[in-house]
Amino acid sequence: MATKKRKVDSECRAFNDECIWKYFFRVGQDKPVCLICNEAVAVFKEYNISRHFASKHKNSNYETMSEYERKQNVESLRKKLSGRQNFFKKVNTIQEAATHASYIVAYNIAKNNKAVSDGEFVKQCMLQVCDVLCPDKKNNFQTVSLSRKTVTSRIEAIDKNLASQLESKIGQFKFCSIAMDEITDINDTAQLELFIRGVDENFETTEELACMRFLKGNTKECDIFREFQEGLLTLKVAITNICNITIDGAPNMTGKKSGFLGLFNQNYPGNNAVLLHCVIHQDALCKSALNMKPVLDAVVTLVNTIRSRNHRQFRDLLQSVQSEYSDVLYYTKVRWLSAGCVFERVWQLKDDIVSFFHEKQCSAECEMLEDTKWLSDFAFFTDLLCHMNNLNVKMQGKNRFIDDIWAHLKAFKLKLNLFAG
Repeated sequence: MATKKRKVDSECRAFNDECIWKYFFRVGQDKPVCLICNEAVAVFKEYNISRHFASKHKNSNYETMSEYERKQNVESLRKKLSGRQNFFKKVNTIQEAATHASYIVAYNIAKNNKAVSDGEFVKQCMLQVCDVLCPDKKNNFQTVSLSRKTVTSRIEAIDKNLASQLESKIGQFKFCSIAMDEITDINDTAQLELFIRGVDENFETTEELACMRFLKGNTKECDIFREFQEGLLTLKVAITNICNITIDGAPNMTGKKSGFLGLFNQNYPGNNAVLLHCVIHQDALCKSALNMKPVLDAVVTLVNTIRSRNHRQFRDLLQSVQSEYSDVLYYTKVRWLSAGCVFERVWQLKDDIVSFFHEKQCSAECEMLEDTKWLSDFAFFTDLLCHMNNLNVKMQGKNRFIDDIWAHLKAFKLKLNLFAG
């Protein structure tokens, strides 16, 4: 029977402390290492260590030194080694900090919708500030890479990380709801936005923009439904966990047979999802209910007149009287908050507007601002729209739940009763 070979390196030999000053050795990770030439010996045996010293450093000055001199030189060699190790650790720390800094800048560039090329401008500003505050640290700032390519890769890495975190949270959802909205960007490209809100077994809620799907070509019901399905596959959302889907009021969404609603029920029969239209804010219907059109048309005409004729002179007038506002606002019909903001701005600047038109000898353009009855209606609608805008803002944003929205609506109804009284 063959005998088992003996492995010397697995015998757990102890390192003799005398070998440190006798042969200028130190304990490495698994092997003894020479302090002079930084070579390692196979095992912790004094014979191997002494043989290395005799063969490699026989003719050196270390062999003729006394015990005291050897111990002093060992300490000196140890300090030099420690200094080299600390230097490389410091370099690694600076490089890690520089990488972290570039990620911070890239994250803020993406968060604020800035161009990726702005990273180079940010670095230039950092270096100039460093010249003033801490010139000795300029090399550290110089190592921060903020080129266009680097910022792009950083943003892509952050995006993948956030997507991975969201996917992990979605996997823990017990129930979730999805909100869908179709928008068009500045390039006239239709996009389908999917928002998700879910709750896990610990009743912790998560609300995020889950994904954005491009609708290339047509935006028919089948196209929207296909992108919806692909979005769910990407996010790994189980249909059985969806308890609500909120859609907008477009015909391609609300059709019970050929619309998104009908396609969803056909493809997922027996689903437990409640399909809802988005909440139509009452302030969007306020103008028709209160017969606000005459006042609104007059205010819009007044604003358009100011901005189309002698606009610069009007702004100069506001600047000369040190007005709180520098201009009037355009009215945008598609924005729910626009009417209230326009009314409030014109009301604040009504005296300056009257003075401006009188100077231009165009009193007829602003005669309604000198009509007491019209001003009463204008003031009423301005106050009402401002209160509705405040309500609208309270109902928007992340982490708004039905009990919070209901509390705001109930409080607003009580305010209306007070206003009526």
